[in-house]
Amino acid sequence: NASLGNLLVFTNAFSYGIYLVIVKKLMDKYNAFTFVKWIYTFGFIMVLPFGWNEFQAINWEIIPNPILWKIGFVILFSTFFTYLLNLLSMRELKPTTVAVFIYLQPLFATVIAVSYGKDDLSLVKLLSAVLIFGGVYLVTQKKSVP
Repeated sequence: NASLGNLLVFTNAFSYGIYLVIVKKLMDKYNAFTFVKWIYTFGFIMVLPFGWNEFQAINWEIIPNPILWKIGFVILFSTFFTYLLNLLSMRELKPTTVAVFIYLQPLFATVIAVSYGKDDLSLVKLLSAVLIFGGVYLVTQKKSVP
């Protein structure tokens, strides 16, 4: 259901924008490590009821060690440290600057995937890149006060 998917992506982007604004204020009061610890703790508690059955269904013994290391890498570096570094950057940068970096990530991922031959460049991806750059441009413009 593409419409539902689009709605969920929009909701995610909108929620993350609100999160960045709220976090900016909280980062002035709290340590980034403490903040990430509580974000992940509450997130784990909220997701647990929905994913517990699937988690229990995993047969961990048949998963090769290299795959387990890759899963750990994604959890630790691609998730935990990325959020931690985003929070640490919030102390020095404006939320819009951090948001620009975050919203450019799909563009970087597409360029890398296409350059490695893992994906193809299509009209939809080109239009998406134009929309991303348009959004980044609008976010970074100074507001004129009348």
